[in-house]
Amino acid sequence: MTIILTDTSWNELWQKTSDRSKDFETSDRGKIPNVCNTYDWQVELRSGLTLSIHEVELTEDIVWTRDRWDDSQFGLSFFLSGKVRIERYSLTDETDESVGKYYSECNCDFKETEWWKAGEKFSRIYLKIEPQQFFQSFGEQELEQIPIYLRQAVIGDRVQPYYQQREITQQMWMVLSNILKCPYQGLMKRMYLESQAMELIAFHFQQCQEQDIGDRHFPTKNLSDIDRIYQAKEILLKNLESPPCLIDLARQVGLNEFKLKRGFRKVFGTSAFKYLHDYRLEQARQLLALGDMNVEEVALKIGFDSRSYFASAFRKKFGLNPKQYFQHCQKSL
Repeated sequence: MTIILTDTSWNELWQKTSDRSKDFETSDRGKIPNVCNTYDWQVELRSGLTLSIHEVELTEDIVWTRDRWDDSQFGLSFFLSGKVRIERYSLTDETDESVGKYYSECNCDFKETEWWKAGEKFSRIYLKIEPQQFFQSFGEQELEQIPIYLRQAVIGDRVQPYYQQREITQQMWMVLSNILKCPYQGLMKRMYLESQAMELIAFHFQQCQEQDIGDRHFPTKNLSDIDRIYQAKEILLKNLESPPCLIDLARQVGLNEFKLKRGFRKVFGTSAFKYLHDYRLEQARQLLALGDMNVEEVALKIGFDSRSYFASAFRKKFGLNPKQYFQHCQKSL
């Protein structure tokens, strides 16, 4: 059986079974009865940098819609076991988060859906970075060398959503192993873990620099061009019923068509109109959940002229056709 959860229902069902606080460390265990067991451990290493370990073991399949982020969160997530299929709406296509991969992110209050399979144990190491605190002692020239999604947050510019997945290198695996097998306690443990976390961040920045050097078609350090990419996204979302063609969109934001296509895929991980397609479906899901409109009204509202195509696309993404999803939401009220 597949369990459908939101952040609200997760918090209502989750039960803490134990918790522990020691010096600078905190940990807790919990469960959703007959669904999953969880373990979370966290330590603040320095101002703006927190290390945590998360584990989830499932007894039922879960579809989890994450829709309650308190603020913009920056971080690096390293997958140690298990596999989760995930989609960040209006940001990426569906991706698999699995062993041997890691991602860098700024979630920026973006909604997402996660598909978890029963019988798997999912675990990861996560580094949470608060840019303005973490980089406060860095000079201008040093800030030029950090990834642009972090640099925008440090200089107080408009923070943009970001997600990019990469492979865990052999060097990173060694550091992750050191974190899990930390031989120290007390202050020395904190100092050791901070050194390992900083090494992971340095390896990540090195990968980003190598990619920038290798990619000569789209200037990732050009803030002006990236702002135009985000402007193009906003134009698409404001014109759901009748979006401009790619040539017109490029003209409106002052980029040529090639640079817009390549830039959009680099920033958002998908094409402009796949992004629009997925955004429409997520808007449809939210409208159906509210229950104020029927399926046909929702389809027209978000720009689908064909109800059958809308139903097919919705079912492919969410596993239920629009009517079934509407009925499920009504039963949950």
